[in-house]
Amino acid sequence: MRSGMKCVLGGVLCLAASAPARAQYGGSRLEKWEFTPFVGYETSGSYPLSPTATTVAVNDLRINGAASFGTFIGYSLTTNSQFEFLWDRNLTSYSVQRTPGGPYMKAYDSSVDQYQFGGLYMFLGDEHKWRPYGALSLGFTHEFNSGGNPTRMDFSYGIGGGTKYTLAKHISFRADARYVPSRANSALATYCDPFYGCYTAKVSQYQHRGNFLVGLAFHF
Repeated sequence: MRSGMKCVLGGVLCLAASAPARAQYGGSRLEKWEFTPFVGYETSGSYPLSPTATTVAVNDLRINGAASFGTFIGYSLTTNSQFEFLWDRNLTSYSVQRTPGGPYMKAYDSSVDQYQFGGLYMFLGDEHKWRPYGALSLGFTHEFNSGGNPTRMDFSYGIGGGTKYTLAKHISFRADARYVPSRANSALATYCDPFYGCYTAKVSQYQHRGNFLVGLAFHF
């Protein structure tokens, strides 16, 4: 799975490198490609866990908030609109809550990758330094979990916006904030934690998370 996504990213980058650096649009020069490495923070999110064994007292499973990093690869359709690919990695952990209202305790580590395709629309023209935008994206979220816990791949989407600020001819500062939930059908799965070992539980597979990031956008 991971090697496949590396090939996808490599293909996108090769395509970007082979494309003309600049193109004409509406009588003005339009920089077609944009590459934006970023760092940020992804918030926590949880879902109820219902063990099939009555001896296992687990109420909720929470993915913890942690730093994120990744990149946008964008292609300009007009001076105000872009098609984008987003890759975001979140190195985090899961915690379990044994009783409603009780404390959360760490259960296992998790590496979360989000892959989404979408677009954005900038509300001001390129004559402005500040260019706020709205953005939408669709894709999937892949989790690799430690401790014998199941790997997950769920449908996900993003909705939000941000702003770009022109620093130089080919460089902009970018800030982005998005609601990035993931969803899948409820199902039985095996979960493992330091308190009860491994057990079967029904999980409602949805999470509500937010992602806040900043980066530098390079145009060519």
